[in-house]
Amino acid sequence: MRLERTLQQQDPLDAGESARLFAFGGGCLALLAAVGMTAVGAEEVANWSLEIAAILIVALTGVVATVTSSPFRGPFRMRSHVLVTGLSLLAFLLDELAQLGSNDLVHDDWGLVTVPIFLFVVAAMRPAQEVLVGGLVAALVVGATAAVVSPFVTLQVSPFTRASIAMTSIVAPAAASAAFARAALARLLRASAQRTGIPTVDQVVRLTVQQETIARMEAEVVPLLEDILAAGALTDGDGRRARALATGLRTAVLADLRRDWLSEAGFVVTDRQGYVERMSPEQRTAVRGLVGAVPLLDPARPGTAVVVGQDLEAVLELTLPVGSRPPRSVIAPLLPVLRSVFPHVDLRSDDHAVVLVAEVPVER
Repeated sequence: MRLERTLQQQDPLDAGESARLFAFGGGCLALLAAVGMTAVGAEEVANWSLEIAAILIVALTGVVATVTSSPFRGPFRMRSHVLVTGLSLLAFLLDELAQLGSNDLVHDDWGLVTVPIFLFVVAAMRPAQEVLVGGLVAALVVGATAAVVSPFVTLQVSPFTRASIAMTSIVAPAAASAAFARAALARLLRASAQRTGIPTVDQVVRLTVQQETIARMEAEVVPLLEDILAAGALTDGDGRRARALATGLRTAVLADLRRDWLSEAGFVVTDRQGYVERMSPEQRTAVRGLVGAVPLLDPARPGTAVVVGQDLEAVLELTLPVGSRPPRSVIAPLLPVLRSVFPHVDLRSDDHAVVLVAEVPVER
């Protein structure tokens, strides 16, 4: 499993947290538009039961968008996108049926306002290509509906003309939503790429090994050389001592290079089958994000990691002792990322520790 190219998953701390507020605001705006435009054009409503049902579905769409965009339920998947778009189109269809036979125009109905609003809402949580495809599908549905109801509209034009006008009201916002999703994500990724000077895990491991090797040489090899210089001669004992030091240094360097990235971060790791080193870059990034977000009790010794598994599946249990219970606002934005790279995630916290239990699929 990999992170999708969405703002919610690539920037969980900012875009991920604001997605729910954006969805809530969009839902409220759509509901106000539906109620206000219905009140202004009340004389065009022929069936109030259908009209009220349409407005209630708009409210339901806003609730669904807000709930599914919550960090605690994230990430916002394709099925949620389909559900939100489908409900907004159902509301549009019911609104048209409620005005059947008494509608003066189609392009001034509130459905052509609420559907684009929800297209903008999902743009912050889904890939640009998917947003555009969803918008084009919505435009086709709107166009087909406009063509079907065209004979019952007061101002008569050809069904094709009416459908074209209605579709234009959806296609333009759909393209704008996709452009926003693409441009915002590109800017985010470009800003991340420009942050130079941050070493990779491999570089950090090798730098640490070099530093520790130099420290060992200063502690053991330098005294040997000083003794040889002071004596002015090389004895058999010095040779045996030098060979023993060389063997010890080689063994220590090899052991350090075999350390996994969690051990290098200070964790006490139990991983007899080597699953930690087989974790993907996305999985490692998600774990590092969690570790960096919580108030660790001792940053030098962040906690313990236990990994057990069979074949290509394992379970990771990460325990992070904390100085205080982290607030929900800190933990919530990380859940969409964790759930994007791990099939199952259980994250618990109290005043003493944050515990992550995750299923870890790996490659051979």
